[in-house]
Amino acid sequence: MWHRFALTGLSAIFPVVLATITPPAVNAESIPDRFACQAGITLKPGISLTYRLTGYVPEAVTNEPHNGMATTPMLAVEWRDRQGRVQTLLRNAALSDDPVLAPEADFSQLPFEAAFRSLPNQAERLYAAPASVHGLYVSLRPTSGSPQHMQALHYLRSGEFVRSTVGVCYPETENLDQLVDPQLTELRERLQVQDWIGADQETRRLLAPDSVSLPPFAQSVVSPALIRAIDQLWLTASQGRFGLSVQLRLWQAARANHPTHPELAVDAFRDRVGWTIAAPRSEVDFISSDWRNESELVDSLAAPEGHFPWVGVSDAIVQQVAVPPEGFHCGSCTIDAMQLRYGRFYHYLPELMNRVEASFKP
Repeated sequence: MWHRFALTGLSAIFPVVLATITPPAVNAESIPDRFACQAGITLKPGISLTYRLTGYVPEAVTNEPHNGMATTPMLAVEWRDRQGRVQTLLRNAALSDDPVLAPEADFSQLPFEAAFRSLPNQAERLYAAPASVHGLYVSLRPTSGSPQHMQALHYLRSGEFVRSTVGVCYPETENLDQLVDPQLTELRERLQVQDWIGADQETRRLLAPDSVSLPPFAQSVVSPALIRAIDQLWLTASQGRFGLSVQLRLWQAARANHPTHPELAVDAFRDRVGWTIAAPRSEVDFISSDWRNESELVDSLAAPEGHFPWVGVSDAIVQQVAVPPEGFHCGSCTIDAMQLRYGRFYHYLPELMNRVEASFKP
């Protein structure tokens, strides 16, 4: 019975845009503080789902319908493919309390992690997407007060579910410094000793966990505050030579020179920051082309301006896609690896620069 809600047509292969809902105006004095949460799941190397929840939650769950959108959380779901392309599967989709939808159900049977599983007939802070068929649920904890953590349980098909990492929640009006700072300990230490490669891996683990073979952070919200904090650490350690804001300036110049040709803008930016190999490789390498691999980055302050942080995919992940496990035949693995690298540069790079630009807007 728990398979009745799922996104129609959703799979890791055939994503579709499903819903857009514009919430009506509400009386701010009658609702609690607005919050935001983010969690994700890597389905396969380079393929991931991201769940972003925003809205309001009442202090206690009741069987009475909520007052419109005033206390209803809104869910967005994004799907990223191996080429780095992002498609929105849900945009501002209203969730409902499961006790309202099915008051007789035993929600403790939903396979959340133990900390997010409800007790029998007590489904506080458990929500579902009413428009779905197989199952899409969100559990918030704690069950009273401001939400602090989130987990999504998503049935892609009947009987087949994925469970997100534990996401972090925060009040949208809160100063995020206290939430951001603990995530930056490793990055700060790497930059202090000018370990540029290690710092680059940590940066990608924060901003794009599916691009690095290190274990992803379980509680990472890529907020404007996090982007600005990462940038400041890079600027300080490199004396203004490396950082996201440095790259944004160079990207804006490349885009201005090629306003109608995005790929040419990416190529111009790549050449400017030194992500192009200096000479053709002696061996035939269809996967790498003329872009530097992770192992070919210049681990030095003498690297070109904007050389770090890199936006590619770790060599280990590319190799994992290109070379199938022993005994497994894959006729398209080499092409998949090529597309994975290509997508990171030509799709993810412009997307990242747009997010960086938005993060620095007043």
